[in-house]
Amino acid sequence: MPMVIFFLFWAMIICPVVVFAGSDVGNASVKTANSDSKAGQKVALVMKALSNPFFAKMEKGAKDYAHKNGIHLEVFGVERETDVQEQITIVKRLIQQKYPAIVIAPADSKRLVPVVREAVDKNIVIINIDNALDKNTLGEAGIKVPFVGSDNFLGSRMTGDYVRSKLPKGGNVLYIEGIRGNENADLRRDGFLAGISSAPFKILGTISANWHADEAMNQVADFLSRTKESVDVIACANDVMALGALQAINAFMEGEKRPLVTGYDNIPEVRSELFNGNIQATIEQHPEMMGAYGLKLAVQSLKGETVPVYEPTPLDLVSFDTFGKKVMLSVSNLENPFFTTMVDGAREAAELHGMTIEVVDAKNDNARQLEDISTYLEQGMDLFIVNPTDSVASGPGIELANSVGVPVITVDRHSIDGTVAAHIASDNSQGGRMAAQYIHENFPDGCKILEIQGILGTSAAHERGTGFNDYFREYKGFDIERVTADFDGEKAKKTVREMLGQGRLYDAVFAHNDEMIFGALTAFQESGVAALPILVGFDAIDKVVDAVKKDVISATIAQKPYVMGGMAIGVAADLLRNMDVKSEIRVGLQLIN
Repeated sequence: MPMVIFFLFWAMIICPVVVFAGSDVGNASVKTANSDSKAGQKVALVMKALSNPFFAKMEKGAKDYAHKNGIHLEVFGVERETDVQEQITIVKRLIQQKYPAIVIAPADSKRLVPVVREAVDKNIVIINIDNALDKNTLGEAGIKVPFVGSDNFLGSRMTGDYVRSKLPKGGNVLYIEGIRGNENADLRRDGFLAGISSAPFKILGTISANWHADEAMNQVADFLSRTKESVDVIACANDVMALGALQAINAFMEGEKRPLVTGYDNIPEVRSELFNGNIQATIEQHPEMMGAYGLKLAVQSLKGETVPVYEPTPLDLVSFDTFGKKVMLSVSNLENPFFTTMVDGAREAAELHGMTIEVVDAKNDNARQLEDISTYLEQGMDLFIVNPTDSVASGPGIELANSVGVPVITVDRHSIDGTVAAHIASDNSQGGRMAAQYIHENFPDGCKILEIQGILGTSAAHERGTGFNDYFREYKGFDIERVTADFDGEKAKKTVREMLGQGRLYDAVFAHNDEMIFGALTAFQESGVAALPILVGFDAIDKVVDAVKKDVISATIAQKPYVMGGMAIGVAADLLRNMDVKSEIRVGLQLIN
């Protein structure tokens, strides 16, 4: 199944880790992220080839995290990915210098285990990132090491699925492996082959190029010079080898039908080739997150905290199909921080996929949103993402896009009319029930509640209100009064102030968004009431989360607008690839109190 962007990904298996230390250490002649370290927080990051842009991104992620959190970070690496012995030597030197913690992306998943065991025996924290140490070898050594990284089998299967979607009748495949026996290399090979297995592909060969561009170029050139069969696909286990393979293709296949080429890592040089259509697909596995989260776990272990045995990082398929494509994102109201955060997520995802994104603010004006869609249709948009101002009024604009064959995705709010390829939203009804349950837990015998509704006619207001009120139908003693403030904080403030002036008091208030609950809070504070009621909002915008921390707002339902924006672009990418997408995609919720 095609994948959308994973912007939230923390389903963790929790396991205690008992290897930790906090001793002072010796000097090192390497790059440092923050020399003003906190005691016990000196960490070494040991990577593979520093010349590979993938590891440059990993280093940046770790350094950014170190700088933000006051951690003394030192970075080490080797010249080539096959320099296993040199990496072992680096780790031995770090052990001798008594580093408290080492975060390592091993050059060999088996051969590094003995020196890792040596570090563990010295009470040095070890966090494994990117290339997982071999489980069997770790078991034989009698140690467990936390791992941070992506699912290499799944990522490579995504490229296999993509190739199968492009060549449904199959074809001839040459696969270029990494270092055989390395866990990530083997998983990528197996994942790709699993992805194409349901179509009639013929594997002409699997060749190891040890992660290197020069070896890939020579191996592919040699293969192309000898084979008498057509080559439809050259799939590579990393981007560096894909660039080497491309050099061989350029030399040997000028004027001929060129094969599809896939890589893995989304390095800048490959993005240029994606834009030019010379490489068709790669996988972004977010090495900057691996570096940051590896460092985070190392520091947590140094503090004696429990850390997960596996912390996953997300995967994104990036393909040439989306580069240069134009997408319009029509937002109901950019004065609302929730929607500005959603736009931020969409912009970052659009950059990942090489898209041009035009963001337009409808300012809660139904006619304006319709006019915007019409105007941008004339500018040749490839896809529309619409956050409707109104579930009914948005229909004509969506139908207009339908009439010229431009796909539409809706986000956060439904549209009743028109054909929508996919809808991405939180489960608003569930969020309403979560708010109701929280109030019920605080007033088990009943209470008087004020419900401040959003814009009537929007799916968000309807669903949140329905979930909230359906919950209380099962219980007696709850008196709910409703007012409407159109998702507007000032309107909510004015309405609540007037009600308080009339002597109307409440035990609890639920507002359909955070702007309104903040407006209600201000009205209560300005009225001088003796005690604030239970106040529950919806969206978890910054100022309301801060108010929850200060215990002046009781709770908010956390949606994930950044995730929604990113997922909308991820679905758009799959649509532009002509891949199937789910019609309804739900984003999880969390009660913050």
